[in-house]
Amino acid sequence: MKFVSKEDVHKYPLIDFNGTIHLIDNLKDVSQCFKKISKASIIGFDTETKPSFKRGVHYDVSLVQLSVDNDVYLFRINKIGLLQELIDVFNNPDLVKVGIDIKNDLLGLQKIKKFNPLNFLDLNQLAKKNNFQSIGAVKLTIMLLGYRISKKQRLSDWNLDILTEQQKNYAAIDAWICPKILDAFKHKNYLLS
Repeated sequence: MKFVSKEDVHKYPLIDFNGTIHLIDNLKDVSQCFKKISKASIIGFDTETKPSFKRGVHYDVSLVQLSVDNDVYLFRINKIGLLQELIDVFNNPDLVKVGIDIKNDLLGLQKIKKFNPLNFLDLNQLAKKNNFQSIGAVKLTIMLLGYRISKKQRLSDWNLDILTEQQKNYAAIDAWICPKILDAFKHKNYLLS
């Protein structure tokens, strides 16, 4: 299947995330999480930004999500800053960072601090190369995994002092699902480059 209509989205069951969410909102938690991230060969990647509903008002990226297997690391960069350790991950040519529609994520991060992003794989671009008519996290998850993901928290306030459980779960799924979608592309013998 390479197309799913908007009307059919709700016919699919929601995917469950049963992994571990690591919320990093202070510097003492930083070094431990990068030990696992540095050993990975592929990680899921996403960001969240507080939405603006006023013309001309824009916010910086609030959250960076990285997933390794069933562990998802939520970096509250609105609290701890865009750490050099994150920049090192983004610059690492040996580590594949896989996400969906990542161009704007990277532009948002580069407004905070300039870096040279290396070895990022955009699943939307991969889907287009394979003649998919539908793209985006929700539809790629449906077409390749048979489940849907909820986007209810997308427009929530990512600058809240304390994120809700729903926000954390949403953010975790957005990064965690990306390597799963990439694996599905591989198992179904789609072109990967």
